[in-house]
Amino acid sequence: MPAKPNLANLIERALAGLGDFQVAIVSDSEVGELQITPPARGAIPLVFKSYRLITPARAEGACKILLQEARMRNAQPLLYAAAVSDRTAEIAKQAGVSWMDFAGNCVLQFPEHSLYVQHRGIPSSHGKHDQKTLKIFSPRSSRVPRAMLQEPQRTWQVNELAKHPDVKVSPGLVSRIKGRMVDEGYVVVDERRLRLKRPKRLLDDWVAEMRSTRREQVMYYMRGGLADIEAKVADWLQKENLLHALSHLAAGWRIAPEVRYSVTSFLLAEEAWESEALLGFEEACGARRVESGANLTFYRPLDESQFANLSETPVPVTSALQTYLDLRTMDGRGQEAADTLYDQILRQSFDAATRTAREL
Repeated sequence: MPAKPNLANLIERALAGLGDFQVAIVSDSEVGELQITPPARGAIPLVFKSYRLITPARAEGACKILLQEARMRNAQPLLYAAAVSDRTAEIAKQAGVSWMDFAGNCVLQFPEHSLYVQHRGIPSSHGKHDQKTLKIFSPRSSRVPRAMLQEPQRTWQVNELAKHPDVKVSPGLVSRIKGRMVDEGYVVVDERRLRLKRPKRLLDDWVAEMRSTRREQVMYYMRGGLADIEAKVADWLQKENLLHALSHLAAGWRIAPEVRYSVTSFLLAEEAWESEALLGFEEACGARRVESGANLTFYRPLDESQFANLSETPVPVTSALQTYLDLRTMDGRGQEAADTLYDQILRQSFDAATRTAREL
């Protein structure tokens, strides 16, 4: 990694557009001090702490240290790191801590001195992310956060997660996922067991990943009302022994009946996507493929774990967790239905898990 740049020079460069600011390092100890001297104004003292690597989980502790030091020294806090992710920047912002990376990207916020500066998008040769970084929301890896979000107040050992019937991946992969989730601040280790710390943030980041992932689907038009269509489709799928579940708005209506829908949806297992199976369905149920005006949509699963925790009503319905993920990938009424489902089903247990983790 290239040498750490001089922080005083970077800050002077960031402030250059506002006037002739002078910046000097006063102390370069573990928690260092520097001083910014604005033109025709009194000096602004800062305390700073440098990091080669700062993860979101580590950023929380760093901000607490900086705030404590800032209060004791009557100074402004600054986090200085090789690279600062969007998540780390948000943590610093919420804590009221300024930040700067080794390339000069920064948010300098000194409200007592009426000073706010932001620089983004400066290319950096420091702290580049490894392209092989584990993606915890990939189809197989996402089985781990799924199992944990299904039971947000439970604690886990690595082997328990690996052997979970909805996970079924190697302990080695679970261990790697654990490390990434700890670094991102999603979970904490409590007495050698893994515990969710920010389930809502984990869920929101999963949604963001799903919104950028293309999902295969096929749209149909069938005669009749939605209830009749759902019963007819489910009956055929049951007879053909094809795993299926109502999804999206149709599932949302069963779980938290607030937002009505005009297009029903089914999640179909992989074997149902063979051309012969779909043709058999179309012929048996009188379904016609359409590009618009559909009242039935089939979705192909990204992973078999999307069928975890189905409920029977009497047609199988995707779990509250999976339904929320699906609804959040939709626009309009999907967002409204997702908010309702979260408030009625998920919020209480997620909030309880967050409170417990904060008390550790």
